[in-house]
Order: sequence, then C-alpha cells, then structure tokens
Amino acid sequence: MENRQRHSYQIAGLIILALGSAILLQSYQIRSLENRQRLKVRELSVVDEHGTERVRIGSPLPDPMVAGTRRKRDGVVSGILIFDSTGTERGGYVTGDEYANAMLTLDSQATQTMLLLAEPSGDTMFRIWKRDQTGSVTMGVSENPFLNVKQHGEPLFIIPPGNPQSRDLRPLFR
Repeated sequence: MENRQRHSYQIAGLIILALGSAILLQSYQIRSLENRQRLKVRELSVVDEHGTERVRIGSPLPDPMVAGTRRKRDGVVSGILIFDSTGTERGGYVTGDEYANAMLTLDSQATQTMLLLAEPSGDTMFRIWKRDQTGSVTMGVSENPFLNVKQHGEPLFIIPPGNPQSRDLRPLFR
C-alpha cells in the first residue's frame, strides 16, 4: 500500500512538473508573439465575409482574374493587388520582375484604365485611358517632359510637338 502511495505521489509530481513546464513554455511563446517585430510570408490574402479575396500581397502575384476568367499578365509582378466583391482584380501597387518598374494601377472590371509608372532609370509616366481608344491622356518625363492627349488614337494635344512618346505604337502609348 505504501509503495502504491509513493508511486502515486511520484506520478503526481511528474504531472505537476510537466504542467509547470508547459505553462512556462506557453507564456514565453505568448510574450515573444506580443513583441514580434517582423513577419515573413510569401503571400497574404484578405477575404471578405463571403470568402471572396479582396486584397493579396505576394511575391510573385498570379495572373489577373477578370470576370471569373484568368487572363495573362504582361510580366511577373510582386506587391499588392486589390479586388472587387466579384473577385475581379481592380488594381495594384507592384514591381515588375523583368523590367524592375514600380507601378500603381487602377482597373475597370474589364481592363486597366490608369497607370503611374516609375522606371529604374528615373523616367516616369502617368496614363489614363479607355481601352476602346475613345481617349487617352499620357504625361511623363523621360529625356524631356511630355503631354499627349489623344481621341480615337488621333492626337488632339501634343506637347512638345512630335515628342517620341506621341509616335510610339506600343499599347501603353496609343
């Protein structure tokens, strides 16, 4: 009987020691979480109450989702994307991997409509447009400052006259 009692006390002592160690370990982990200065993640998604993704921070980011269809992005980007309640990408603040440009974009539910671009060389550009070529305003500073206003792809106002960007046929400048 005495052996069983001594054995029970030993087991109880071990259990108390294990519980005390667990409590100390947990309090240390909670204290280190409260003082956390940095969090490293590859991707972070914020969803609304319906489970629809509304913000994604990541590196790299996926191709854009437009009206439920995945479309091809012009290049690999990393940064922050925003989405509307349908899950359609509506803009972002990203850097490009291939060209290392920094870009701020706003999109309609079908296409990009605003771009603020900073190139690694320091060249900058701001562009607003409607993709159906109804009109566009592009201004920036490259070798010289420029301002181009076009309607249906035709120049309305070009300063300085004949600037290189006004003649550029790439979609970004049309």
